[in-house]
Amino acid sequence: MGVMEFVPLGLKDKNKQHEFISWLQELPIPARRKKEVLVEWCEAMEIALTKDAVVELLGPLAEETIG
Repeated sequence: MGVMEFVPLGLKDKNKQHEFISWLQELPIPARRKKEVLVEWCEAMEIALTKDAVVELLGPLAEETIG
């Protein structure tokens, strides 16, 4: 089962990246998993994952997951 099955329909739009990140921030899952979900979403939306998006999602924890 892919992660995109759990993403609300309204967030399956590459123009909704900030809204998707806000939704993802609220999920009770570890930071590393949140980043994995963001990667999958970016792939599904056919957009590049950027460091800025990871920092927006994870804030100070971003450095631990970038590399």
